[in-house]
Amino acid sequence: MDHRLRFAPEILARLGEELVPHPDLGIMELVRNSYDADAELCRIKLSGAAEAGGSLTVSDDGDGMTEAELASGFLLIGRSSKPSSTYSRLGRRKVGEKGLGRLAALRLGTTVTVTTRSRTEPGIEHVLSIDWNRIDASHAVEDVPLGIVTRTLDSTATDGTPTWKQGTTVTVTGLRHSISAQAGERLARSLLLLSGPFADNTAFKVECDTPEYAGLSRLVNSDLLRYHEYRLVAVLDSEGRASATLYNWRGEEEFTGGHAEVGHRQGSRRKKQDAAPPLAFSAPEATLELWMFNLNPSAAKKEVRLAEQDTPAIRNWLRHVGGIHLYHRDLRVQPYGDKGNDWLDINLRRTGSPDKRPSTATALGRLMVVDPADVLRPKTDRSGFVETFEFGQLQEFAKCAMDWAAEQRLQQREQARVGASVKAHDEAEEADARFQRILASIVPPDDDMLPLDAPSDPATLHSLADSATKVVNIQKQEIEALREDLLLYRSLATVGTSTAVFAHEALRPASRIVNLVKTLRRRIGPKVSSEVYEESFKNPIESSIDSAMTLETFARLPLSLLEKNKREVSDIDLDATCRSVVDLFKRYLDERAIQVIFDLQAEGATVRTTIADIESILSNLLANAAHAFTRTDAPMGPERIIRIRTRLVDRDDALGQVIALCVDDSGPGILGISLKSIWLPGKTTFDNGTGLGLTIVRDIVGDLKGKQEARAQGELGGARILVQLPARAGHGGSAGSSTEEDW
Repeated sequence: MDHRLRFAPEILARLGEELVPHPDLGIMELVRNSYDADAELCRIKLSGAAEAGGSLTVSDDGDGMTEAELASGFLLIGRSSKPSSTYSRLGRRKVGEKGLGRLAALRLGTTVTVTTRSRTEPGIEHVLSIDWNRIDASHAVEDVPLGIVTRTLDSTATDGTPTWKQGTTVTVTGLRHSISAQAGERLARSLLLLSGPFADNTAFKVECDTPEYAGLSRLVNSDLLRYHEYRLVAVLDSEGRASATLYNWRGEEEFTGGHAEVGHRQGSRRKKQDAAPPLAFSAPEATLELWMFNLNPSAAKKEVRLAEQDTPAIRNWLRHVGGIHLYHRDLRVQPYGDKGNDWLDINLRRTGSPDKRPSTATALGRLMVVDPADVLRPKTDRSGFVETFEFGQLQEFAKCAMDWAAEQRLQQREQARVGASVKAHDEAEEADARFQRILASIVPPDDDMLPLDAPSDPATLHSLADSATKVVNIQKQEIEALREDLLLYRSLATVGTSTAVFAHEALRPASRIVNLVKTLRRRIGPKVSSEVYEESFKNPIESSIDSAMTLETFARLPLSLLEKNKREVSDIDLDATCRSVVDLFKRYLDERAIQVIFDLQAEGATVRTTIADIESILSNLLANAAHAFTRTDAPMGPERIIRIRTRLVDRDDALGQVIALCVDDSGPGILGISLKSIWLPGKTTFDNGTGLGLTIVRDIVGDLKGKQEARAQGELGGARILVQLPARAGHGGSAGSSTEEDW
């Protein structure tokens, strides 16, 4: 007697329901089957799906199936038909796979009906019904026979037109679980992005009657691509060699690069004379298209084209479709580009240069792969590809192309920035000389020798000349001030980067010291009595550990303050940032017995700026207050206290509603320097001080269109620094007192 492997019904749950975690992945597999069948249109209908017991219908106008194809193809789970028929009748590269995703969709309900009409059998319809309850109740799957009913349809109507339409309809009834609004939105997004929000792919369309689909379709199919600032097109040829072109918004070529330039990752480049040519990529042919948008409000003010765009609408659009999606044989592959799936790490890589790199919130792209040799292998659960070496090389190609584009834009910006100062200085000198010549021609030294065509009133001419000269002088002063600021902040940048390098190197020896002293403590303990240890060893060992941990904390401090993501503009919660900055300084303050008191009552109120700006303000104010306690030229109380107070304050002037920040200390106050001079660079009362801390505070507050004030003594007896920053419109805080005396 022959014996064969048999399968229990539970295997269907393992293969379908559990292996494919999301219902939309199974439904998408039915859609892919429609694509393989050369359908032009696929319709999806959900009825009563908000609750269990509803139904799902997927219908198409494709080639349909014969009885043999239905039995040996549709019902054969786990085998792909692609090896025998790689291309469809119309030349589409087939995308359907092992059928596990299809099984997951069929198992969504208790019964399934498949109705199909083959293009090759006019007037013939085949109907397959599956009762999952019968199968689940059986001992083995194969014990329940599945019959296919074949029937003949009227071939033509009275007017001679066919009454039947080719195609396939799959109806799943008795849905086991409700399809939530979130799952409905996920399905709608998957369907709408199947061919993408691109106007060049119209051969296959999908329609869905869900409310989520109707809402999202207006966004996904929006014609907002035309507002892009840059468009990157990168190509990977059959030999694994890359090339790329960066276009501006007019469609003009800005930069082009071959494999020697594009094939390198940023950060891995060596000097040209030492660099070996990049290796070819071991990946199938691919094309990357990336549309990048400029959503910066300050840029929109400078450029008319950007000012005309509907930036909020583009932001909302990109929130749904943004990111880089992977298209395999013209259809999108999930989950690449889904919300939260930054599979090319563009957000992470953006931190290095946020103004010249795209993010999932500012760019839309597609990586298109044909893959005729089936190099990429879909995962069993249909959620993407197996992460083989070839798939990793495909990712590497895309990252290299984006690195190349970012480098071109950075070089363009740096060339403009470096030359702008010299060019402005030369143009100012030339303009001044030209202006002086004009003045000399209008107002010669002797007023009696005016040109014949000059105004007859010498007083008017002198007034005009004086006004114009004043304007020119003011502009000169402004240029000189900006040049001085540039030199100042270059010096500060050098100090900051050097400090960060030294801090990074100091972390390892500090950690090593902590570990060595702890090892010493552990080894000494068993060799001496507890009395001897307490008397001779405990204090120096514990002090050494504390000192090393303090050193480690100090080393981490500049690294934290210089984190790249802190330089991105957003709505900053001032109260929360106050607490986080004090946490950074905690060990430093504890070492000096300085107590920080919080009186924060601007909860939820925000300032439109960067974390780095607020941290710079608070760090400098804390450092100044802490340093004041080391002075010996004035009496102070026994306690060292710093109080940080915030309020939301209504003002009558142009600032409107502001967040008021007040930092008081119990030190000696401001002595030996005027309250105006403390804001100037280089002005300080500290030995070996730079005098730049409060200058930085002043500049940041000024850039944010705020105000600052210093008082020699505050409520705690020491210095008081007051800062007012414009509150972000629509803040979540509650208004405080309208008088400055309260804060």
